[in-house]
Amino acid sequence: MSRVGRWCVGAGMAALLLCLPVLFSLDYYLHIFVMAGIHAMLALSLGLIIGFTGQVSLCHAAFYGIGAYGSALVSLHFGLPFWIAMWVGGLLAGVLSYALGRLVLRLKGHFLAITTAFFGVLVTVVLSNWVEVTKGPMGIPGIPRPSLPAFLGPLASFESRVAYYYLAILFVLGAALLVRRIVHSRLGRALIAIRENEELAQSLGIETMRYKVFAFTLGGGLAGIAGAFYAHYILFISPVTFTIGESINVLVMVVFGGMTTLSGPILGAAILTILPELLRMAGALRLVIYGLALMAFIVWMPHGIVGTLRELIVRRESASPGG
Repeated sequence: MSRVGRWCVGAGMAALLLCLPVLFSLDYYLHIFVMAGIHAMLALSLGLIIGFTGQVSLCHAAFYGIGAYGSALVSLHFGLPFWIAMWVGGLLAGVLSYALGRLVLRLKGHFLAITTAFFGVLVTVVLSNWVEVTKGPMGIPGIPRPSLPAFLGPLASFESRVAYYYLAILFVLGAALLVRRIVHSRLGRALIAIRENEELAQSLGIETMRYKVFAFTLGGGLAGIAGAFYAHYILFISPVTFTIGESINVLVMVVFGGMTTLSGPILGAAILTILPELLRMAGALRLVIYGLALMAFIVWMPHGIVGTLRELIVRRESASPGG
């Protein structure tokens, strides 16, 4: 696709996203769109680890929860506003992901997957049993909303979901620009080299452990910021949200959209957040239909939606007379 075509598609998508609150004004729809934005941040951050560095992680929901609890606790106990508390949550998740990465990223394949999964389960157990701090299974209620200067009117207090929706768009855009800047830099080329052949990358002088830990740390930090956004949006958090099941859910979003692309995780998160809601009319068959749909996409689109579309465009251009 030409540059003009990409700009046209981008402008059309931006216009659609800006108009969605007008087209779907019910709180129910806006809530789904906000959750899609949160999942898009999680998928982007996991895509950096899995899609561009080739490291398997099944503990992303743990960093998501660490960020949520860290932001909520400092906001409640120290009175910090959301705009500072979210960085505390992201920093806490980033520090713990750095520590975990230094310990486990020498492992590969299913050994790494099992180890990160155990860490995810450990975090859930700690959140459920450290009652003095996390209030255990009862969760933490009363988390304050974000706030902006009063001159912005109804959007200042975040009482409406519209304000959260536009904030979610800004967060996803910021995360996407950051990941894009990294992927298209020398650092990103090193990460992709590690994904393709770690031994060869190491023989070329790339400090593979250093780059893997960097990607793991940044991915965990972004997941922590997404968790902070979630906490100050729902205004209540509990350990049941941050289980290994959520980690697998985010992983499916990345694979479904196309894990070696930038737009794939965002698209996968949007579809797999909205699709289950559309299938509610199917009643008890909802999960069966959802599972069959995922299996069909994985079989027929092994590179994800965006990856498959990209392959089709390349084939079409190469088959054209001028190709």
